[in-house]
Amino acid sequence: MSQSAAFQEVKDVVIDAWFTTDPSGVIVDFNRVFFSLFPRNVARKLKGLTLSEIMSMPMDIVQEAVDQNRQVRFDEVVATILETQEEFRFILSAIPLFGEEKALEGTLVILRNVTDEAMVQIKYQEMLEREARERELLKAELVRRTERLIQISERYYELKAQIRKRAKGQVSPFKLKI
Repeated sequence: MSQSAAFQEVKDVVIDAWFTTDPSGVIVDFNRVFFSLFPRNVARKLKGLTLSEIMSMPMDIVQEAVDQNRQVRFDEVVATILETQEEFRFILSAIPLFGEEKALEGTLVILRNVTDEAMVQIKYQEMLEREARERELLKAELVRRTERLIQISERYYELKAQIRKRAKGQVSPFKLKI
């Protein structure tokens, strides 16, 4: 049994977006999840297009799998739907599909949409960075206030010493330095 035929047997249980291509990278089959990523006018024409004609991403996942002749995976790939400029983040996996004679029949690409998780992670990272900046500001404020408190304390003890000397009659009451 060829890999393409084997995938046809299990394709209905794959819950992530997926599509298959012919050996030249043209989309020949896909699931409803992949279809739903695109505006209706683009989704109706998916068969016969290549991934690069409908989605912009930093690499050609189909060509990578074919060139390396094995499964490839890329995490948190930023992809943009060309028609809407909507941005997604995917975990991409692709595997070349070979027939009985070990001839390339096409490629299977699975796209796990991790946009929401990635956005939460980005916001969390921003929050941590903001809190770190705020901690540094608070630390600087604490140092400044501590230094001011030390100055006030030193001045207090100087005045207290002058008052003691004056009380003992060692200093003229008119020479108190405030």
